Amino acid sequence: MMKLNRRNFLQGIGATTVFAGLSGLVPGVANAQSAGAHPGLLAKRNGTIKYHSCLRNCAARCLLKFRVQDGRMTYVTGAEEQAKTGTAPCLKGQSYVQYTYAPDRILHPMERAGKKGEGKWRRISWEEAYAKISSRLQQVIDEHGSEAILPYSYSGNYGAIGMSASGERFWNRIGSSILERKVCTYAAYDGLESLYGTFLGPDPEDIMLSDVYVTWGHDEVVSNAIAIKLINKARDRGTKLLAVNPQRTPLCSQADVYLQPKPSTDVQLAAGIMKYLVEHDLVDHKFIAEQTIGYDALLERLNELSYDDIERITGVPRAKMFEFARVLGENEKTLLRMGYGFQRNYNGARMSRAVAMLLAVTGNFGKRGNGLIYDNVQAGGGLNQYLASGKYMRKNKDAQRINMTELAKAIHPTHPTSHDKPSKPIHAMIIYNGNPVVVAPDTNAVIEGMKREDLFVVGHDMVMTDSLDYCDIIVPAASQFETSDIVGDYHGYYTQVCEKVIEPLGESKCNWTFFRELGQAMGFEDEAFQASNDDIIRELLDTDSPDYKGVTYERLMKEKFVKLDIPQPILADGKYDTPSGKIEFSSQMMADAGFHPVLDWGLPEEEMEPKERELPFRLLSSGVPQRVNSSFYNVQYIRNIPAYYVKIHPNDAAKHGVKDNDQITLSNHRGEATFVAMVTTGVGEGTLMAPKCNWIRLNPNGKNGCTNSLTTDKLTDMGGCSAYHSTRVALAKV
Repeated sequence: MMKLNRRNFLQGIGATTVFAGLSGLVPGVANAQSAGAHPGLLAKRNGTIKYHSCLRNCAARCLLKFRVQDGRMTYVTGAEEQAKTGTAPCLKGQSYVQYTYAPDRILHPMERAGKKGEGKWRRISWEEAYAKISSRLQQVIDEHGSEAILPYSYSGNYGAIGMSASGERFWNRIGSSILERKVCTYAAYDGLESLYGTFLGPDPEDIMLSDVYVTWGHDEVVSNAIAIKLINKARDRGTKLLAVNPQRTPLCSQADVYLQPKPSTDVQLAAGIMKYLVEHDLVDHKFIAEQTIGYDALLERLNELSYDDIERITGVPRAKMFEFARVLGENEKTLLRMGYGFQRNYNGARMSRAVAMLLAVTGNFGKRGNGLIYDNVQAGGGLNQYLASGKYMRKNKDAQRINMTELAKAIHPTHPTSHDKPSKPIHAMIIYNGNPVVVAPDTNAVIEGMKREDLFVVGHDMVMTDSLDYCDIIVPAASQFETSDIVGDYHGYYTQVCEKVIEPLGESKCNWTFFRELGQAMGFEDEAFQASNDDIIRELLDTDSPDYKGVTYERLMKEKFVKLDIPQPILADGKYDTPSGKIEFSSQMMADAGFHPVLDWGLPEEEMEPKERELPFRLLSSGVPQRVNSSFYNVQYIRNIPAYYVKIHPNDAAKHGVKDNDQITLSNHRGEATFVAMVTTGVGEGTLMAPKCNWIRLNPNGKNGCTNSLTTDKLTDMGGCSAYHSTRVALAKV
């Protein structure tokens, strides 16, 4: 029995106070009533229950339960009836009440009353806003053609309607330029398809059958928190955990074997692991003979690199590499989770291909508990977006395409380009579901383009972001909880409801209401612009996809979530969607793209211009657990959690006289930004990490920049993906 004294008595009071203060956010406080919790906090947990899925850009897709009292959202928990979610969402999910009722929400339309960037606005009505927007868009079409109009959006609202169907109906009908939303995953699509013909993977719940789980270039804590539960359950059953990441994530710290390579050296690292597997006869000869081609070419290529070369290039000690290889080769079933971040490099497709080869040489395809999970889009991809997005309405199917990563180039004041070629100038842009000033790379160049007086910009958002500073008209967006939608998982195989939780605040409108009414203001009489959200949901579910057999509107609304019955295991028939029908260790697709057909040793530094290549540090701009891209920066309970820091290795810090909490400025030819130093072995020597997509206006270290003031807008080797992490910087202590 603990002896009670003044010190531990006061500590107990402090702990109780803190716990009580958080009890409105944390679900499932044990014995709250008997502990004397505030009755007002308990009352928040009462009310009507509405089910709504988290629509942030995180593979998890938690199903949430909101309590509503007198039309007001009061409390949120996870939907415990869905095993993958359980009772407790992450910090971001727990903050959704504060997110929705944020004091800085925009509630009325506004028109710019000064120069772009001055922050001067006057309130207008929706009728005025629609009249001004539709008139200006029509003027642009008359003078420059419809391709002079560009949408900018991505994943601020990931609903099937909110992200895709709503805006795309309008853009297809008007015939705008086509925005290539390839910022996230597309390099690995090509890399994986060059090897085994698909990027779709097995059910992540199959980890319970796996001997080994490999997390490669991924941080489950940031973008897939519910996977941690599966991983921990599997480890309790004896599953080994292997981790590869240039930044030591929480899961890396718990791994049985952790490799910390220099950024973008994954091809060489994978080659070293395969060399060991081959030399120690830990490969699956039967699988290789029956289901692959080009194995002799792989062996020849592996012999070109020595272990000395691999150690020097990757920075990984061979003993650790060999230990990793032994665990991989001596176990039968391996599930590999490959992250999105590491393929955002100039050599992203080539690295993705090399990592997947590990499973090919060990025969870890086509059996339960085996395979590679990257982007399981079966649920979302099976919906009928052709109908719901109105693709049938687009007449100019050959309209120019603008890669969203190259936004700064597309809106350049004098010489617009796209895909390294001159492009038609953009004269109008509507921003929704996005914050391009801090999400797109090369922030300063984006701002320069958005400052153009001849570029008419409309912003549809909930709060005043850095991008809205450069708009001509701002219209208030409803939160995802103020409309109805559905969503597909992209980690597992779930489709879920997004019930309307509350009515829109102020004069805010959801994405579909905005685009439907704007279309009507433009004179569109198409039936598509009369549809309700429920009508569009029915269209989305009107699909020929075999994965959606038996999934009806009525069933989904009743059950709230459906796990699609996708045949398992993936690739069980040993047939691959490649030219040969087999896994291709030697790929003509790679050769046609200008790379070595087996393994390409090229590194990003080789493609950088000299003034960047010579800078001392490689900059990683990773996600952080408390935000998703540029979302949640304004939320009260999250705002003070640091997101303006730079991780730096102790040896590098010592060389530059940097200590914890010192202000440091990073710079290159694109710009500069000031952060606070965090000295840690979480990054290797020569590598820095600053959180991605942080805002300029909220940077406590000065409003001179953000992380993306520094990043490159050059595209990846294949797929047209972003290459944020192929960036180098200089460092100076403030």
